[in-house]
Amino acid sequence: MNLEPYGVEKHPSPQGVPVHQLLNKDILLPIINQYGNYLNTSSLPVAGSLFLKRYAVLVAASSLDYYGLQKKRIDWWSTARLDVTSFKLLIEENPTELFDDCWKDRIFAQNLTPMITLISKECKISSKILWENLAVRLLATLRKNVELYTLNELNVHFNDLTSVETNWLGMEENPFLTYLQSNETWIEAPVRKTCCRYYQVNTKADIPYCKKCPLRK
Repeated sequence: MNLEPYGVEKHPSPQGVPVHQLLNKDILLPIINQYGNYLNTSSLPVAGSLFLKRYAVLVAASSLDYYGLQKKRIDWWSTARLDVTSFKLLIEENPTELFDDCWKDRIFAQNLTPMITLISKECKISSKILWENLAVRLLATLRKNVELYTLNELNVHFNDLTSVETNWLGMEENPFLTYLQSNETWIEAPVRKTCCRYYQVNTKADIPYCKKCPLRK
């Protein structure tokens, strides 16, 4: 198990906030504010958007790679804690329990979907931005694996993410259908439809916007 490229690190005694507690607004909002300070922004909407982008890498991208592409079953997720100083996930060194249910249901319906609802409401930012933040992280995970898996294998996961069946999302409609292109063009990584507001904290003059920003000229 190597999830370090996604910011998920093994630790003999993981410290931090258990991921299920992040759905408590009294716990999550101070963390988002702390992440805003880390990024040098006092804007709660900006901090909320960019925190979700970071969290999407830690949780969604890593899970798609490990549980989806690699088809592994070790349940590291239940031991995961968010380190609020490094903004990484810390997990037990040698978890042995196996997932006995749908990993997408646990990662999305039970965690990411309610978190997006919470951030949108409390940080006063459109859920459309947050869902696209999540979509681009998932797409990036598929694109980075084009040399390790066949296009047919990757398309299976792309089609799952864009399915009209949404029990695993805990929603009536699949928001990814708006932001993930057809399986004939997804590998091209199209320009975003919404702006994640990264430009409002980036001080590098040569990179004022993220690479896929719709405001980029």
